[in-house]
Amino acid sequence: MKKTTLSAISKFIQLNISLVFLITFTITSAQTSNFKEIKLTEPVCIYKEDLKHYDAEKSSILRKQVNLTGEPCSNFVVTYIGFSEDAKKAFQHAVDIWAHIIESPVPIRVVARFEALGASTLGSAGPESLNTIIGVNGINENFWYPSALYEKLLGTDRNESLPTVDIRARFNSEFDFYFGVDGNPPSDKHDFVSIVLHELGHGLGFTGLGSVDGANGEIRSQDKPSIYDLFIVNGDSVSVLDFPDPSPTLLTQLTSDNLFSNGPLAVSDNNNVLPSIYAPRTFDSGSSYSHWDEGTFLRGNVNSLMTPFIANGEAIHNPGPVTLGFFKDMGWSICSSALSLENVSLDAAFSTWPNPFSNQITLNFTNLNTTQLNIKLTDVKGTLILTQKVDYKGNTITLTNLGSLSSGIYFITISDSNLRLTEKIIKY
Repeated sequence: MKKTTLSAISKFIQLNISLVFLITFTITSAQTSNFKEIKLTEPVCIYKEDLKHYDAEKSSILRKQVNLTGEPCSNFVVTYIGFSEDAKKAFQHAVDIWAHIIESPVPIRVVARFEALGASTLGSAGPESLNTIIGVNGINENFWYPSALYEKLLGTDRNESLPTVDIRARFNSEFDFYFGVDGNPPSDKHDFVSIVLHELGHGLGFTGLGSVDGANGEIRSQDKPSIYDLFIVNGDSVSVLDFPDPSPTLLTQLTSDNLFSNGPLAVSDNNNVLPSIYAPRTFDSGSSYSHWDEGTFLRGNVNSLMTPFIANGEAIHNPGPVTLGFFKDMGWSICSSALSLENVSLDAAFSTWPNPFSNQITLNFTNLNTTQLNIKLTDVKGTLILTQKVDYKGNTITLTNLGSLSSGIYFITISDSNLRLTEKIIKY
C-alpha cells in the first residue's frame, strides 16, 4: 500500500517568497463504515512571487469584479484569528467573491490566522481533508474529494454531530501586503485579495495529488487519486492514471511539460482547446501539477489566477471561465449570476432540468439562433454514450429513455456550425 505522507518540500523554495498550500495524508476514523477521510497537514503547493516587472495597464480585465450585488450562492463562515481590520476586510472580500461564484447548501467553514510565518512565506491554505463515501449519487467512491466539495455533493456536513472546518489558511502578519479591494495595488506590493482568492481556490478543490518521491512519480494515496487527477491527460490524451503508480514512468509524465486538463467544461470554456497544466521538466514541489501553466495563461490573461506565480502590482479578482469550467467538471455548481458586471452578455446558453435526473432530462435554451443541433453525451472518461441530431423549433429539447444509463456523472454537449456548449449532469 502506498505511503500516506508526500515528499518534503525542496530546500530551494526557502529562497522564494511563497504561499504554501497544506496537504499531508493521515487516515482518520470514519463516522460511518461507508465514509473515508484523509487529513491534510504537510505543505506541498507553493504560490511564488513573480520577480519580473508587471505592467499594471494589462490588469484592467483582471480587476473586473464578480457580480456581488445579488445574494451569495454559498455561505462561508470564517473564524479570523489575529487579523488587523484592513487584512480582515481584504480577506473577506476574497471570500465574498467565491461565495457569489460557487453553490453549496452546506456552510463552508474557514479558519484563517494572521501571524508571523518567517520572511520567505506569504501564507498557506488548503482543504482540511479529502473524503469519499460509498453509495451516494454524484460522489465517485474511487476518488478523494476536498472536504468542502464533498459536503456540497453529500448535501450535509461530513460530521454528524459537530460542524467541521473545511479550509485552513495562514498569512504572514509581517509581510507588506496591499489590503485594498479595488484591484489596484502599487507596483511594490502584493495584492492580498488576489492571494487569498488563489489559495481559497486550492482549498475548494484545485488540488492534484501528483508528487515525486526519489526516482518515482506518484499520485494515489491509499490507492485513490483525487477528483482533480481524473481530468489530467498528456498530449496524447492518455490519462495520468493509466501509468504505473508509483513509477519512473509516471515521473516522466509529471515532468513532461505536456500535461493538460481534459475536463469537458474547462475545454469548452477554453475555446475547445485543452488548457495546459504547469509541468516543468524539473518537478517543482509546490508548483508543478496543481496550477495552470504560466506560459499559457500569461499575466494579464483572465484565466491566470490559478497559475503558480504572482507579481507585485498584479491583481486578479476573477477566477476566469476556464477555472470555473474545471470546478464544474469536478462537481461544483456555479451561480448563474457569477459574471462580471462589465462582462454580462446575451450569448447563447443552456441549462438542464432536472439535474440530477432519472429517466429523462430537458434542455432549456436562451439566445439560440439555429434550426438543428448535434447532441452528444459522454461519461467522465470521455466514452461516447449517445449522439444524435435534433431539429430545434423552440426553447427546449427533452431527451427521454435515459433510465438504462448507469448512475454517475455525464457531460452533455450541444453544438452546431457556430457554437459548442457543454454542461455536467448526474444520473441517479
